[in-house]
This record gives sequence, C-alpha cells and structure tokens, in this order.
Amino acid sequence: MTAVRDDLTGLDAPVRTLFERIAGPAADPRPDLALIGAALVELAGDLDYVGRWVSALGDVSGALPIHAPARGPRLMIVHRREGQMGAVHDHSTWVAISPIAGLETHRRYQVIRAADDGRARLELAERLALRPSEAATLLPPDDLHDHGHLAGHGQPAYVLIMTGDDQATFARSEWDLATGRHRILQPGDRGRWLASQPWPGP
Repeated sequence: MTAVRDDLTGLDAPVRTLFERIAGPAADPRPDLALIGAALVELAGDLDYVGRWVSALGDVSGALPIHAPARGPRLMIVHRREGQMGAVHDHSTWVAISPIAGLETHRRYQVIRAADDGRARLELAERLALRPSEAATLLPPDDLHDHGHLAGHGQPAYVLIMTGDDQATFARSEWDLATGRHRILQPGDRGRWLASQPWPGP
C-alpha cells in the first residue's frame, strides 16, 4: 500500500491527472496494478505532452524524474541506448512501465535453489517485448526483473516508469545474469544502471 501524499496542484495537467487516477488503486492493501498500468499507458500515449520529456532526455542512457516526492508514488522517463540492458534487480515496491516509443524488452525472473546445496540461480519466468500502448506491472515479492534494449530488436525505447515509493529507501536485490552473483543493495544504493557495468567488489 502506498499513498499519494503531496500536493498535486503544481504539476502539469497530464501528470496531475495520472496521480489523481492512481491515488485510490495505489492506496489499496494490494494495489490494483491493472488500473495503474492502464493510467500509465494513457499518459505514455499523450505524445504532445511526453514528447517534451523525450526531447529533454535526448539520446542519453539515463532517467529524468517527472514527479518525485519524498515518499509515495513517483514517475520518471527512462531511456537505454542500443543493446543496453539494465542489471537484474527488484524494487521492493510495486512498479509499472509503459513505452512512449520504441521496443522495450522486459524480463521477469524467479530464484531457484538447488536441492542439494541450496545454491540460488535465476530462471526466466516471463519475457515481454513492450510496445507503445502496452504495460508491464510487478508486485513484490515477484518483482525481480531486468529491462532495456536487446541489440537487433527494434528501436531503443523511451519508457515511463512509475513506482509505488522511492526504491532507494529499501534494501533490495541485484543479480549478475552472466555469473549468477547476487548482492543486497542497502538503502541509498541504486545499483548498477547497466548489466554491462563492472560488478562491485570481489
């Protein structure tokens, strides 16, 4: 359960409408992610508005906050360039993602533990190729995923991402898909932006 906590009057009208629409569903003990995802798709389709955010971000691999209160639901625009996938991670809060343009690969994983020694490994549970007018949503504890652009699969996407809270306030998990290594991200640690970045430490 996450509540829309702050005054929305200063927001641009399309963003304010989004947060007003998701206030009820987000405050439920089990958030209605179908309604939240549909509201996010509607904003992502408002190209007259979100096109300004695409232009502001440009062809940079990164993110810009659109509305980021101290706590509660927040919204950003994200872009990863050709062939760039994010690291496998969770959020410890609900999340919804919808493309504005391009093709976003979104993969969800589950952790499988070996019966003999208890070692953990990742197993692909779902793979989506998200296009404009589509959305993916996740709810902890089933929120371990990665997303971004796979080389040769359409154009790199610009996506809107909405989360139920500031993920950096929680302890979270990050995995290295290539090696199977796992670490706990302590509050304040946002983890690696790209899976290709070096694994910290030994």
